[in-house]
Amino acid sequence: MREDMDKVIVERPRLKWGGRRGSRALPDPDASPRQEGMRRRHIVNGNPKHLNENLGPLKRYLEGQVGRPWDKVWSEICRNLRPTSTVQQHVRDHVFDFVAHPVVNRQGKLYWSWRGGDLRPLAEAPMRLYVDPRTGILRRNKHARTWRQRRLDKEAAAAQAHRDRRRIIDERTQLHLLADGAWWEVRLGRIPFNRHYREGPSGRGQWVTTMGSYRDVVLAPGLSTLRPDTLYGKVGVYAVAKRQLSRKEKKAHGLAD
Repeated sequence: MREDMDKVIVERPRLKWGGRRGSRALPDPDASPRQEGMRRRHIVNGNPKHLNENLGPLKRYLEGQVGRPWDKVWSEICRNLRPTSTVQQHVRDHVFDFVAHPVVNRQGKLYWSWRGGDLRPLAEAPMRLYVDPRTGILRRNKHARTWRQRRLDKEAAAAQAHRDRRRIIDERTQLHLLADGAWWEVRLGRIPFNRHYREGPSGRGQWVTTMGSYRDVVLAPGLSTLRPDTLYGKVGVYAVAKRQLSRKEKKAHGLAD
C-alpha cells in the first residue's frame, strides 16, 4: 500500500457548497466584530468548503488484494493510516465503503452489517468486496449492486408492476386489474375546479380556485389503495365510469384471466 495514500485521496482542491454570492462584508459595517477568523465569513455566507476526495487509489488497492487474508490487508492499511490522524482516520473509514465487513454465515447464507446496524443479505450489499467469514479471505461480491443500480432496478420493477396491472388505450381510457381480481375498463375525467371572486373586508378581493365535488368510481368503493397519480399515471384526473371486461375482451387485449 502506498505510504502517501492519505495525501493522494484527500489532498485535492476543496469544493464549495452553494452559498450566497457577493462581497464578504456584512450589510451593516457597524455590526462587524472587532476580530474574526478567516473561516467565519465563509460559514456566515453559507459557503463553507468540504473535502473533494479521490477514492480511486484506495478502491484500486483493495481490489488488487482479492484472494489475500483480510488480516494482512488490514495490517498494511493500519501501518500506513494511523487513527491518531484525523485525515488518515477519515481514509480508514472509507475502506468499508468498498468492503463488506463484518460478514456472518447463518445457515449457509452470508449476511453483512452496515456500520453496526441490522444484518442484511450480502446479495443486497453495494460493496464489490467482502471478507469471507469462513476463511478470512478478501473476495469479490458477485451480487454487488451500486446504490444507483438498485434505484434503477426499483424503478424498473415499479414500471413492470404498472404494466402488469394497467393498459393505456387512449388519453381517457385505461384497463385496470383491480383489487377484486377482475380487469376493468376505466374512463377518466378531469377533476373539476371552480373559480370565483372573493371580496375582502377592505373591499379588495381576489380570484380563488377551489376543487369541485366528484366521486372516483374506483377509489370510492375500495377497488384500489393506490394514490390517484400512481393508479392512473397522471395527476388531475379521476375515474368517471368503469366496466368489467368480458373474457373475449381480455383475450383480445392479451390479458390473463
